[in-house]
Amino acid sequence: MSIHRIILLGLLFTFSVAVPYSFGQVVQGRVMSLDAQGNMEDLVGASVYFKPIKKGTLTDVKGAFSLDVQGKTGWMIFSSTGFINDSIFVDKNQFLHVHLKPANKELSEVRVIAAPGNHDDVATLHTEILTMKTLAKAACCNLSESFETNASVSVSFADAVTGAKQIQLLGLSGTYVQTNVENIPSIRGLKTTYGLNYLPGTWIKSIDLAKGQSSVVNGYESITGGINVELAKPDTSEKYFLNVYTNSQGRFEINQQGAHKFNSRLSTGLFTHYSKQAARLDGNGDGFIDLPLFDLWNVLNRWKYATDRWMVQWGASYLYENRLAGQNNFDENTSNRFLVYGFGSKTSRFETFAKIARLFPDKPYQGLGLILNMAQHQNDSYFAFKNYVGREQSMYANLIYQSIFDNTNHSWKAGASFLYDSYQERYIDSSFARTELVPGAFFEYTWTVPNHLTMVVGNRIDWHNQFGAQWVPRWHLKWDAAENWIVRLSAGKGWRRVNPLAENMGFLANGRRLLLLGDLNPLEKAWNFGATLTKNFQIGTRKGSLVLDAFRTDFEKQWMVDMENGGELRMYSNPGVSFANSWQAELNYSPIKRLELKAAYRYQDVQADYLTVQGALNRLPKAYLNKDRVLVNIAYATPYEKWKYDLTWQWNGSRRIPNGSLAHVHDGVSASLTAPAFSTVYAQVTRQFKKWEMYVGAENLFNFTQSNPIMSAKDPFSRGFDATMVWGPIVGRMIYTGMRYKIQ
Repeated sequence: MSIHRIILLGLLFTFSVAVPYSFGQVVQGRVMSLDAQGNMEDLVGASVYFKPIKKGTLTDVKGAFSLDVQGKTGWMIFSSTGFINDSIFVDKNQFLHVHLKPANKELSEVRVIAAPGNHDDVATLHTEILTMKTLAKAACCNLSESFETNASVSVSFADAVTGAKQIQLLGLSGTYVQTNVENIPSIRGLKTTYGLNYLPGTWIKSIDLAKGQSSVVNGYESITGGINVELAKPDTSEKYFLNVYTNSQGRFEINQQGAHKFNSRLSTGLFTHYSKQAARLDGNGDGFIDLPLFDLWNVLNRWKYATDRWMVQWGASYLYENRLAGQNNFDENTSNRFLVYGFGSKTSRFETFAKIARLFPDKPYQGLGLILNMAQHQNDSYFAFKNYVGREQSMYANLIYQSIFDNTNHSWKAGASFLYDSYQERYIDSSFARTELVPGAFFEYTWTVPNHLTMVVGNRIDWHNQFGAQWVPRWHLKWDAAENWIVRLSAGKGWRRVNPLAENMGFLANGRRLLLLGDLNPLEKAWNFGATLTKNFQIGTRKGSLVLDAFRTDFEKQWMVDMENGGELRMYSNPGVSFANSWQAELNYSPIKRLELKAAYRYQDVQADYLTVQGALNRLPKAYLNKDRVLVNIAYATPYEKWKYDLTWQWNGSRRIPNGSLAHVHDGVSASLTAPAFSTVYAQVTRQFKKWEMYVGAENLFNFTQSNPIMSAKDPFSRGFDATMVWGPIVGRMIYTGMRYKIQ
């Protein structure tokens, strides 16, 4: 074990067992509200803050509080929303009676200066928040298309046949990102293949993107980051929302959302989605459809019941998709799949969830929550004459309790989770089946020095029925070093069980021979270390921010998908070193009213040891990963946002092509070790009306495409056929238009 891991483990153990209590002088008191008529009532949840030790607490249901001031003297500040702050000088052991007066409801003129960018300055973790305003800057038809204006996440096609999309964060694929929907693990298992396409963009209220290790409360699978998607809630959504979209490449979709409040406690929402790709496109003339034809149906019904002591949410969803691709002349009903190459995939998924929370109005820092989720996923696919069948049944449960030690400066969460996965897969003449049972327990402690320092130490233990006990330590630190300067540090571990077929479905669209080598241990483990510096600034009355971050991921074990030997696709556990370094600088600034600028540069260095044919190790940069990336986004809105203009430019640097593919890279043209750099431009104009808006836009405005994304496309049944050599856009310029209509 390396020295930096030994130091980290020592720190984690020290902070985990430390008892966060202090002893000294205790000041007690009672906080009440006082109206103009002299009536008094106990004030619940009022904030009590003692400046000399930067320590605070909240009042209970009787307005009472107790705070250890450690023998210090100084000002104690009392505050509550809707009331005027008050303060008392404490110089001895005394019982305080505090009466807060209501604030004047007549507000004076307030001038709001917007701060550009989506970085959360309050969160302990380095988090970006993609709001509805951010998502509306592009068409955002589904989750995979929600990151076009984001500098941290890259999105690309996994191959040139299936239409599956993949994301990258910190130089690694999206399988190392824990993607949740309302804190429920979502894009995992068999859903990994097309899951990013299945969540409609109009259902999304916001996306929280955290780089590095996420909280142990949410599980063990996060390695490079966490994405949590918040959907529209039935009690806050529009009564009716309609979105219609179509584009120049033959795609159409319609989304309808309706919500109804029965009373102040009970509400429901119904969300529906239908999309279709109807046109057969072959822009590069290789004889293959550029985009798969598909029909996708998706429906979600959710309910919410809320009182001052209980909050219950439950619901169910169902989706069905039929997609078809292959050669232009392929017909699923009449073509011979031994003579004409075709691809087909039928997916159905049923999912139900419940979230139950017990609230304590007299103790707002305390809470008990239970999250339940069950899903059944089916997929039947074929790649010419090669058939794949997949079935998955899964269940997830997470019980969380939170409270404080002494006061709100020392808070904690503890709980237990359970994960059940059952897989049955068949590929050609081979069958694979397994059942995973993973019970786990976790504890997370948060120490806060108000306005200065927050530290989170988390530990969890999970027992996997195949891999035994797995320990996950994680540590986060947020330091407000000075006014407008924020430093964040993070370190921790994550692990996951590989799904070799579902996570590499696109690789079945080639003629390579699949080889499984050595000790096939599908367990992956990695450590992640990160540092972030945020500087908020103001030039005149205009605000801006500069964010610098650096992250490193070190793998203890990694599952390799090796394409370095022509004609073969080899899978094995990495016998050597594997790491990923990522650096990023992002500048956000608003030079004039209603104009926002974002400029970002990202550099990535990802390397791993690959097995040579002779059995030696050969360290290579990751294939198809561009080291350099630049993103510039310009957004402007006229007064009252009647017109909105958005323009995004992305420059992607060159990238390495697998050594074993050189003979096929350019189909007879000169072979090259690298794919060229290229740029893409996205633009959108939106016109807002009273209850509806129209938008028109373009993607890949300058029509750049990879000339030959499919190797040996003229001979799809040969060993040289390969649809996974994708390094650039597959389709050219796309023009789209749409309409949004809302009834509040």
